[in-house]
Amino acid sequence: MKRISHFLLIAGLLFTLSGCAGFSQQEALLSGTIEADEWPIVAEVGGMVTEVKAEEGSRVKAGQVLAVIDERSYQINVSDAKAALEQATARLEEAKAGSRDSSIQKGIAAVQQADANIRMAQARKQQADAGISKAKEQLEQTQSQMQGAQHTLAYQQNRLTEANSLYQQGAISQKDFEAQEELVSQAKTQVNQLQAQVAAAGSQYVSAQGEVSAAVAQIGTAQAQQAGATADLHLLKEGSTGYTIRALLAAQQQAQAKLDQALLQLEKTKITAPADGILLRSAIEQGEVAKTGANLFTMMKADQLKLKVYIPEAQLNRVQAGQTVGIQVDAYPGETFAGTISLVAEKAEFTPKNVQTPDERTKLVFAVTIQIAEGQGKIKPGMPADVILSAPAKGEGQ
Repeated sequence: MKRISHFLLIAGLLFTLSGCAGFSQQEALLSGTIEADEWPIVAEVGGMVTEVKAEEGSRVKAGQVLAVIDERSYQINVSDAKAALEQATARLEEAKAGSRDSSIQKGIAAVQQADANIRMAQARKQQADAGISKAKEQLEQTQSQMQGAQHTLAYQQNRLTEANSLYQQGAISQKDFEAQEELVSQAKTQVNQLQAQVAAAGSQYVSAQGEVSAAVAQIGTAQAQQAGATADLHLLKEGSTGYTIRALLAAQQQAQAKLDQALLQLEKTKITAPADGILLRSAIEQGEVAKTGANLFTMMKADQLKLKVYIPEAQLNRVQAGQTVGIQVDAYPGETFAGTISLVAEKAEFTPKNVQTPDERTKLVFAVTIQIAEGQGKIKPGMPADVILSAPAKGEGQ
C-alpha cells in the first residue's frame, strides 16, 4: 500500500526538547511526519456510476455503500441465468418423463445457439487481442521515453554538480548556476510526468490482459455448452436413460452456478468499504464510467497511524522493537501521545536529501517505524511530529 505522506520526510534528526511535560530537558527527540497505510477500493465490475454516496474526508464503516454502478445490464444477466435454470430444470423433468419430438427440436436449437455463442466469443477474443497489442505498444513507448528522461535528469544533475563547484570557485556567474538549476528542475518534472504516463499505460495493459482472459473463458464456456447440448441431443434421439438423466442434472447444476455468478456480479455493482476507516480520496464522479479494476476510492484504516523517523548510527542502541516512546505534534502543545517502535531497519542509509543542513545529510542513519498507540482522534496524517525516546508520563495523551 502506498503511503499518503511519502513525499514528506523528516524535518530534522536530533534536537533538544525543552519545557515538555513529563520529560527531561536533556532527552533527545527525533522528527518525522505522521503517515497512514492506504487501501485502494477497486471496481470489480464495470459500468456507469449512478450514485456516489461518500465524500472525501468522511468516516466510513465496513460494508457501507460508497458508490453504485448501473446495475441494469447485470439484472438482465440474472434474468437470463434464471431462465436458463428454468429451461434446464424443465429439460430434466421432461427427460424423466420420456423424450418426444418437441424435445429433440429443442435439443437441435440448443446446439445451434451454442454454435452461435462460440462464434461470438471468438470475435470478442480477436478484438481483445488487438487491444492488448495496442496497450503493450503504448506501455513500451512510454517506458522508453521515461528512461530517456531519467538519463537526461542524471546528466543535468551531474552538470549542476559541476556548475556548483565552478560557481564556488567564481568561474561562472550566479545566473549560469541558476540556469543549470532550472534545467534540473525541468528534467525532474519531465520524469514525474512520464512516470504517471507509464503507470496509466500499465493499468491499460493489465485491463487489456483481463479482457483477453475473459474472452478465452467465454470461448471455453461456449464450447462446453456446445458439447453439452450436442450430447443432450444425441441422448434425446436415443431415448432417455440413466446417463441422460445424470447429464441433464449436471446441466441444471451448471445453470444454477451461472445464476449464482450473475447474482454475485449484480451485488458487486454496490461499491462498499472493506473496513472502518477514513475516505482519503475519490477518483470517480456520478455519471462517469468505471472500468473493471479501476481504483475508485482510497481510504485509510481507522486507528492505524504510524511515524517513520531516522536515528544516527551512534545512537542506535537507544531504540529497540517494542519500546514505548512519546509523540508530540504542534497542533496539541503540551500533550504527549504514546507510540510503540514496531521496526528498526537492519541496514543503514544516508539521511534523506531534503534534510536541511549539509552536515545532517552526510550522516548514516537507521529508519525507525513507530505505531501510534493513542491520540488517533487528534493526530492526522501529514502532521509533523516529534518523537521522544522514552515512555510518556502517566496519564498523558488520553
